[in-house]
Amino acid sequence: MKFPKIFSIYLGLIFFVLFSAPSAFAQKEPDGEVLLNFNYPAVGNVYLNGVFFGDVAFLPLGEILSLLYIPNEKTPSGKGLQGEFPSKNDRWLIDPVSNELTIKGKAGKLDADKYYIGELDLFLHPDYFYELFGLTFTINTYALSVSMKSIDPLPIEERQKRESIRQKLQNRQNQGDSIAPLLYPRDRKGFALGVFDYNLNYINTNFGNNLAMSFNAGMELLGGDLQGTYQGNFFDGNLFSNFAGLRWRYVLPGALQPERNVGLASIAVGQVSTTSFTNGANLVGISITNNPIIPRMDLDTFVIDGTTAPDSEVELLIGGQLVDFTRADEVGYYRFNAPITYGTVRLSTRIYTPTGEVITEERQIQVPFTFLPKGFVGYNFQSGIPQFSSDSLGTGLVTHADVAYGLTSAVTVRAGADRGELFGEQEFYPVFGLSARIFQQYLLNIDALPDRYYRATGSVFYATNTSINAQYTEYNPNSELNFRGQTRDANLNTFFPLKIFGKFGGFRLTGERIWFDTGQGVNNYQVDFNTQISRVVLRVNYRGGKRSIPIAENPTQNQFGLATGSLTYTLPRTPGIPVYVRGMFLRGQYRYSTLFDESESMSFLLSQTLFKTGRLTIGYDREFIRDLSQFQVGFLIDFNSIRSSSQFSQRTGGYSAQQGFSGSLAYDPVGINVIPSNRDQVTRSGATVRLFVDANENGLFDMGEEIVPAKAVRLDRSANILLGSDGLLRITQLQSYWKYRLDIDIAALPNPNLAPKLKSFSFIAEPNRFRAIDIPLYQTGIIDGTVFFEKQGISEGQGGLRLLLVKEGETEGEIIRTFSDGSYYSYGLLPGKYTLEVDPKQLEFMQASSRPGRLEFEIKALADGDYLEGMNIVLIPIPEDAPQ
Repeated sequence: MKFPKIFSIYLGLIFFVLFSAPSAFAQKEPDGEVLLNFNYPAVGNVYLNGVFFGDVAFLPLGEILSLLYIPNEKTPSGKGLQGEFPSKNDRWLIDPVSNELTIKGKAGKLDADKYYIGELDLFLHPDYFYELFGLTFTINTYALSVSMKSIDPLPIEERQKRESIRQKLQNRQNQGDSIAPLLYPRDRKGFALGVFDYNLNYINTNFGNNLAMSFNAGMELLGGDLQGTYQGNFFDGNLFSNFAGLRWRYVLPGALQPERNVGLASIAVGQVSTTSFTNGANLVGISITNNPIIPRMDLDTFVIDGTTAPDSEVELLIGGQLVDFTRADEVGYYRFNAPITYGTVRLSTRIYTPTGEVITEERQIQVPFTFLPKGFVGYNFQSGIPQFSSDSLGTGLVTHADVAYGLTSAVTVRAGADRGELFGEQEFYPVFGLSARIFQQYLLNIDALPDRYYRATGSVFYATNTSINAQYTEYNPNSELNFRGQTRDANLNTFFPLKIFGKFGGFRLTGERIWFDTGQGVNNYQVDFNTQISRVVLRVNYRGGKRSIPIAENPTQNQFGLATGSLTYTLPRTPGIPVYVRGMFLRGQYRYSTLFDESESMSFLLSQTLFKTGRLTIGYDREFIRDLSQFQVGFLIDFNSIRSSSQFSQRTGGYSAQQGFSGSLAYDPVGINVIPSNRDQVTRSGATVRLFVDANENGLFDMGEEIVPAKAVRLDRSANILLGSDGLLRITQLQSYWKYRLDIDIAALPNPNLAPKLKSFSFIAEPNRFRAIDIPLYQTGIIDGTVFFEKQGISEGQGGLRLLLVKEGETEGEIIRTFSDGSYYSYGLLPGKYTLEVDPKQLEFMQASSRPGRLEFEIKALADGDYLEGMNIVLIPIPEDAPQ
């Protein structure tokens, strides 16, 4: 059958219009639309909308760019996207309406069968994601999952670094109080039982038996910490006793705030020691200071700046940790303000230039604790009767006082005085001092004690680990404190790092010269070299010297020296090595005397871990000059509540057998009365943490409420955490008076529906005792609702939407997906206030607004959990003529 010519022309026009029209208005419909499980380390586990054409899944462009934080903006048509990635020179664009495609700044062809314009997003074939962004997607059609690989670093990964940096900076500057409020401040007690350390050591030799005892106790009394040590020795039927360190100390609140300069920090009464520059004395008296109990951390801010290639990324690392980063400006200038902390600070800048070059610059700063922040004043005062032994006290009053002032963050001056017969015949002896940092890393310290000595010390520690320390002292020969009769001395200590065959080592050279008023002199020097060859550590040391002794008119020289060589080797813990020798430590040492020109000694040591908590040690020593030998074997084992140490030694002419037990007992204010430990606890602190289900919602633990046994807490500082058989957590080895941040690991709770009101809080560690910490738990909350799209007065559920759920006080939130009927739900919500809103980017793409724009609600802490339903959101199309 033949068609009329006019009808053929008409059909041709129809096909021309259909297939030449923009694809946004005539496109092939997908075979199906599904939710795909997308898992990427920097993103987590989320769901993506995917549309299938056959067995190929097209993925949503806007949603993926949003998840990966790749910057983008709409094209003028409103349906396409454009931006720059991975660098500013790599411009990309895709617009299905205008059929434009740009890849790395070059125009290309947009294939009509490789994109699909959906109602919520623009879906692309996986090939375009690789060409545009270097992203390779792998879709598992059976598991409905998708994985991804990226050629270039992604902005989401850089964003995670920045957030980690900000968190670390907040912790360093103590800005986390709003996130971790202080729920357990200092709680002073008039009387509170504390901790008791013990050490018993029995020794049996061919000469007799000996029992040594040491008992150290600590507690809280009248709001202060009380502690003292008893030392006893039972030998040959006699008991010799001694008390040491018996003192009571009252710590004021200002001592817990090192950033402040308070007038009074603590008062101690009992057995105290002077803080003299030299020749400190033991007193029975009083000590007063305004120096904080918590060590000061930050001293000042150090400006680090420089120039590099423009638009370079510059990272700042402190101690190897990334703490900040910036981008160099158009002339290549960058600047950081780095905190200077006490101790050794290693600062590094790592520069990534646009050409891919990596430049690293390092410097090192040392700040001793003798430095004070600018304008700070610190003082110490001690006064009392001198104590020479446990039963021997002096008769005269001894007093010491010193004061320090921070002229600048780099200069601290000191002055003080010693008074009493213990220091000499004069009524008092003044002391002066100065500490300075020159060019940030050079340290100079000067101590001036008129009528006693003058000392200058200088040191530097370079970023290469090269260090130089020098000291010179001029003595007053007539001073009663100059027991050796010295006139002056000087010493130099240097260390140079080495790298041999790819292994790091070091070379240390030390020299000392001492002058005496008798005309004698002593020269000492030491050379030390160490390196590693494979798993063997080699060390060679030589100590020598020369003494000049004047005899009449013919002075003599007396030289001496000792050469030492040692090798240590640790067996690896690889499966190919027998279990009983894995990790075994071996050391051999040989000494040669240059004074006698012969071998002096040789020793061998073997050490191996046994039963995971024990260590066996076997050693042999041979002294050639004195013709003596010794063989010894020892075994140390740590039980949970006690430490046992056994040692037997057989030597020429005798033997020695030793058995020791040490540990600690602490009073528990919550559970069982006594907590044993294998480590000392006096001067330390502890906490007993009780996790429980708050059935009556009063925030307190009541009899009959369920205790949740779980090791579900973390601290911001090191400590020992042990879960007891009673379901309580015992935290030991805390520093007294320090503030700790405690985080609750909800994932470690046995019931996933339980959660606390606060995930983080802080507490003060009480001195010499345990404190009780109760953490009430509640059932988590559930919300549900529906998102409707209202078109021409008809509301229909809108599926595939992303809802952003954010808890008050947090920057990161949760993404909730609406189901095909528009419904949604979320569970496991912690108590607190939340906001819920539709993803603004999806609203923009849909050209719609939501009512309300943002839902605000609160999950209450209830024993049975809080359930909120009917939380509906309505989307309304924005008229085309509405102002943008």
